[in-house]
Parts: sequence; structure tokens; C-alpha cells
Amino acid sequence: MKTARDELSIEEIKARLSIPEAARLLGLNWQPGKSCVSPFRPDKHPSFSVFQEGRRFRDHANGDSGTVIDFIQKALDVPLKEAIQWAREKCGGAALPVPIAAGAAMKKPAGDAKAKPPPKLRAARPGELEALAALRGFTVETLADAQRRGLLAFASVWGRVAWCVCDPGGRIAEGRRLDGLPWEAYGSMPARKCHAWGGQKNWPVNLEEAAQCSKLALVEGGPDALAALEIMRREGAADVDVVALLGAANTRLDAAALPFFKGKVVRLFPHADEAGQRAAREWALALRDVGAARVDAFDLRGIVRRDGQAGKDLCDVLNIAPECLEKLAKFQGRMMP
Repeated sequence: MKTARDELSIEEIKARLSIPEAARLLGLNWQPGKSCVSPFRPDKHPSFSVFQEGRRFRDHANGDSGTVIDFIQKALDVPLKEAIQWAREKCGGAALPVPIAAGAAMKKPAGDAKAKPPPKLRAARPGELEALAALRGFTVETLADAQRRGLLAFASVWGRVAWCVCDPGGRIAEGRRLDGLPWEAYGSMPARKCHAWGGQKNWPVNLEEAAQCSKLALVEGGPDALAALEIMRREGAADVDVVALLGAANTRLDAAALPFFKGKVVRLFPHADEAGQRAAREWALALRDVGAARVDAFDLRGIVRRDGQAGKDLCDVLNIAPECLEKLAKFQGRMMP
């Protein structure tokens, strides 16, 4: 049986949803206007226009033009039917994530000639979610949910399969090898466990989507973002969402991100090392200054993993030794705010 939302016509969608609003919901880091740069391609000189009170657009460089439906279809790189469905869901108030389009690419930082070329992201191929679940201790269900939300993608990087935690808006992504090995040294670049692409390392991944919740878990690093989703699923914490800063070196939050935390209850999950503790202190000060309702931190010290090694992060909580779990009460109850 069709609902009223299902029967929302294309003309009603166009009347309700403007191009600037669609761009915000799509997570595009872009400022629309009568004369602006294109959100879809490198554009040094403004050659894009949004007009008719935000209802139509034109790309003067290639002649593309259309309504908000055409804009959404171009942004998502999906068939027209899927673009209409996405817009209809948004107009109906349901949260529908931005899917990872086949061949979708991260945004390369403007003006940064030395930046590593960003990879083309894709959805998991058969067996890849299962391989990542086995490697890191996640469930396939959590990984599928992360992929659906645009937080997890896969890519081919230098002949290797990478799993990438990424911002749905395309600001930043962090990729690790699916085989669990470090990236090889290349030229002057030493071997490392992950590579990052994108120009906004101080922007918390998933912030705009998560800001719809009153409670936020702020974690350090891509793997801990997925671990937080896993723990939320186990705890049934439907009132919480995760945001992640990709690295403790990012002690300063992007100034444009801070207002999203106003009035929120925020729990920090810093790594149990000096870098993590230092970053947490800086994050807490910034969040309190901007008016977060409450900011606290979860102490991850004391973890012993099943392999007998000391742990320091949320991923290690998923692999905590049974005797350690029995000993430390803080890991037995609810960890999320």
C-alpha cells in the first residue's frame, strides 16, 4: 500500500527541496550562488550558477543545467529513479544516507599540487566485508550499516585492496590494507599503517549526519569509528552517533565544525597514550567553549587483549580478554554517553 510520502510527486519535491538544501543534505562542501564554483569538478573561476530562488542550476563551462532532481542525480551519479527516491525520502523527513556511487572519488585539496591523488571509492565486493570483519573483530552487520551510511568504502590503491573510513561529504578518507599489512615505503615516504586523502583533516568525519542526535561519541581514528558503531549496536544506543577525527595529531577542530557541538552531550574516547590524552584535552576545551551541554571522556586504560598484548583503543575493547573484562567493571556496562 502506498503512503502519502510514496506518492509525493516530482513537482512537489521540486517545490519543497531547493538546490542549496539538497547540497547541504548531500554533504557537499560548497557555497551555492548566482556566480559560484562548480561542486562537481575543479573550477578555479566561478562558472556555475544557482538561480530561480535555488530551484535551477547551470554549468556555464559544459552546458549542464536542470532542477534539483538533476542536481541530485549528478551529485550521486545514480539513475534518475534513485535520485527521485532519495529526494522523496528527504522531503518526507526520513534519513536516507548518501550511497557510494560506483567510481566515486574523494575531493582533492584545491591548490595542493603535492597532495596524494585520491582513490576512487566503491562498495564492497563479495567477501570483502567478511574479510574486514574477521580482521578487526567487527560484525558484518555493523560494516554493512557503515557502508550504507557512507562511512565505509573500498578502493584499489597501488595494486592493493584498501578499506577506507570516509566522511560522507567527501572531505577526508583514511585507507588501510585489507590484508592487514602496512603500506610499503615509497620514495621518501616510509612504510605506514594507513594513508589519508582529502584536505580537511581537522573536520570530524560524519559530523553533519551525527549532529541530528543529541549525544555524540567523538573517537580517534577510522577503525575506532567502526568500533564505536559496533559498540552502539551491542548496547542498543540508538540515541547516540559517532564522529571521528582521523588522528590524535589533529588537536584543533575545524572552526566551522564547532557550532555543530553546541548543546550536545559529547563523550570522548581518546587512545590510552600521551598523544591521545593531549588531543582529548584540546578537544574538550574547544567543545566546552562552544557550548556543548556536557563533555566527558571514557578511560580506555587497562585493556588486555585476547592475545595477551596491552590495548589502548576502542578496537581493542572488541578483542578484550575475558579475564580482563571480568576484572574491569567499566567495560561491563554502557560505554556510550
